Amino acid sequence: MTWADIQRNPSIKTLRQFAGIWLLFFLALAAYHGWYRNKPGWGLGLAVLAVVVGGPGLLFPKILRPIYVGWMMLAFPIGWIVSQIMLLVMFYGIITPTAFVLRLKGRDPLCRKRAPDRSSFWMPKETPTDLRRYFRQY
Repeated sequence: MTWADIQRNPSIKTLRQFAGIWLLFFLALAAYHGWYRNKPGWGLGLAVLAVVVGGPGLLFPKILRPIYVGWMMLAFPIGWIVSQIMLLVMFYGIITPTAFVLRLKGRDPLCRKRAPDRSSFWMPKETPTDLRRYFRQY
C-alpha cells in the first residue's frame, strides 16, 4: 500500500461504518476507564467524544471526512512500520536460522553444487511412462 492508496474521498457507506466503529470503540473505552479503572473524568470525556463525533457522523457522514482522512494518514505509517518489523522478524527469526541449520547439515535443497562430471547445472528430467497421469492433473 502506498500513500496514493489512502481514500481521500471515501464513500458514504465507509464514513458511516467509520462513525459506528468510532462510537462503539470510544464508548467501550469510556466504560473501561469509568468503571474498571475508576476514573470517571476520563470515562465521561471519552463518552462525550464518542457521542459528539460518532452520533452526528452516523446521521451526516460527510462531516467525518476530515477526521477519517486524518486517521488514515496517521494509521498508514504505523501499519507500514509494523509490517516491515514483522517481515524482518520472520526472515531473520525463521528463514535465516533454518538456512543455517540446513547448511550445517550439508543439505542443498536448491542443488547449487555442480557435479564435476557435468558442464552445467542442468538436471535431466525423467519422462513418465504411464500416460494415464495426463488425466490426473491435480
